[in-house]
Amino acid sequence: MRAGRGMAAAVLLLLGGLLAGCQVAVPGSAGVSAADRQTAERRAEQRAAVDAALTTLGQAPAVALKATIKGAEQQIRVTRGGTALGGVPLDGGVVQVAAVGGQFYLQADAEYWKAHAIDEGTQFGTSWVRSLGSELPLDPAARFAPAALADGLRKALPGLDRLGEPVKAKLADGTEVYQLGAAPSVLRVTAAKPSRVVSFAPVLLDPQAGPKYGAEFQVAPLAGDALKAFHTDLDTAVGALGQPFEGLVQASAVVTNDKLDCKDFVGSCTTTVDVSTSVVGSPASGEKSVVHINLSVEVSADSLGAQTCTTAADAEPYATIKMSCTVKFKLPNKTASYQVLSKPNATAEVRAALDANAVKQKVAAEFAALGG
Repeated sequence: MRAGRGMAAAVLLLLGGLLAGCQVAVPGSAGVSAADRQTAERRAEQRAAVDAALTTLGQAPAVALKATIKGAEQQIRVTRGGTALGGVPLDGGVVQVAAVGGQFYLQADAEYWKAHAIDEGTQFGTSWVRSLGSELPLDPAARFAPAALADGLRKALPGLDRLGEPVKAKLADGTEVYQLGAAPSVLRVTAAKPSRVVSFAPVLLDPQAGPKYGAEFQVAPLAGDALKAFHTDLDTAVGALGQPFEGLVQASAVVTNDKLDCKDFVGSCTTTVDVSTSVVGSPASGEKSVVHINLSVEVSADSLGAQTCTTAADAEPYATIKMSCTVKFKLPNKTASYQVLSKPNATAEVRAALDANAVKQKVAAEFAALGG
């Protein structure tokens, strides 16, 4: 009986082993579908195109960024070193920009300056103003230079990545492009090699400040004749800067020691005054500036009426200079004496001391290194 029970136990153990063996899982998977593989391949092609396009952009000697504002095309061109020239769309308007010789200049209408609490808006609206790139939402010379622009767009890529099939579109000229992201955050690069950046939304560079520059910039690299034309236009622009206003400094002028000297039997009266200047603020980047003084003198005499003369001069900040202004009355043909009064008034504005030839030399050295 013991032997029988032993046999039965052995058989039961064997059966138990067979039953347990039937429950062993075989590792493996159902596999990736052909459609999924094709999507993955096309996404890899898109990533390669975008990477190549941004690399090419970052290595460009210069780029042109174009935007359409109120039906008119505006263009700003920027070199690898941050030298820039052109119109920047801003809040539906346009601000002209010139970044040369390490200095930043802009030109805008009086409304722009008034919106920035600058009382001299009317004067600024007629001239270039030396300021800082940070005056604008994004410093165009710093953020739009090829390498910086490529880096900024590359940092925005994670927010544009969408799972699934890459989106392609055709431009008006038939160029096929990859379209990453969705409005208003869109980046477009060519699908065919050599890959290049076609356009981008400024919001990609800065979600807060970028939209102030509009919806989209078209991108074109500059080399060869286009780069040489850029150099020529910069030289012309530097020559036209004149004596720009200082946007970060304000000046005042005080008239003292006014002296009136009238010539008998001639009718001419000369007012000589001392004008003292003072300033508030510091010039952009610590560059030298001068105080431009406008002197106006109203001279009046009994029965002869009033005459006004004007003159201008430049002075150092916190300096006192002498200025003179002369009027001439038409005297009647008789002997008489007249009581003459003089009312001088001086205003001051700070101007940048710009050496245009020195700036052009710096620009020439930069473009020689770029091949333009």
